[in-house]
Amino acid sequence: MFATSSIVDRTSDACWREVKRTVRLVRIIAHILVGVVLAHGLLPLLRWQRTRQNSDALVRWWMLGVTRILNLRLLIDGDVPKIPALFISNHVSWLDVICLRSIVDVDFVAKDDVRRWPLLGGMVARVGTIFLARGKTDTTVLAADRMTRSLRQQRSVLFFPEGTTTDGSVVRPFHPRLFQAAIRTESPVQVVAVSYPHGDRNHPKAAFVGDDALVSHLWALLSEHGLTVKLSFCNLICCPGQDRRALANLGRANVLNALGLNVRGHSDVIAS
Repeated sequence: MFATSSIVDRTSDACWREVKRTVRLVRIIAHILVGVVLAHGLLPLLRWQRTRQNSDALVRWWMLGVTRILNLRLLIDGDVPKIPALFISNHVSWLDVICLRSIVDVDFVAKDDVRRWPLLGGMVARVGTIFLARGKTDTTVLAADRMTRSLRQQRSVLFFPEGTTTDGSVVRPFHPRLFQAAIRTESPVQVVAVSYPHGDRNHPKAAFVGDDALVSHLWALLSEHGLTVKLSFCNLICCPGQDRRALANLGRANVLNALGLNVRGHSDVIAS
């Protein structure tokens, strides 16, 4: 009898879990559709009227909506800068972008593949994203020029120097080339370490790596009760007198230190 009762309880829990996941799926789809309307309708109007502050607030509102639907609990460690800066971060998931953009107004540098994401690609293109085709020097130069222009206009920019995502247990070598934008404009560099604490490691459902598909990854996340996301803001790095490889070294060391990982040295930075 007890075994039968246990099976019934487990079945009931599984059914309730699927109901909650389906409800959250409906909510996230509705929220995405609202974002599409805002991105293609209201945001261009606000930018045309030069009300960038209002458009930033709208983007933050939408990003915060995603964190609430997915029940992402944000833990902020350190001070978020009030001045324009070049933000850099390790990269674990597309959730990094959602969480960071929900609290800071920045233009993101993203790989060109993001443009082709269903529904989201068009939205991303409308919110000031700087696209970069990986492995092509000319597009890297163009991206650095756009980043420089944004920083000179007192607009913060964020990019992920690893150039790819990891499961959060390591920090890959940093690509130095885009740090040139901070050097040109003498902008400070704000290092952010992103983690998804889950016991003594990162949450296994957080990482978006390899051949993961966005839809299947989102579907898996919807079954979770929630994730904790820790954003550690390190001390600002001033740029005068430093070259881009030195900045990449220092930035990576700060991320490793904030995450409690071993700092392996300068040889891990890609020479470019």
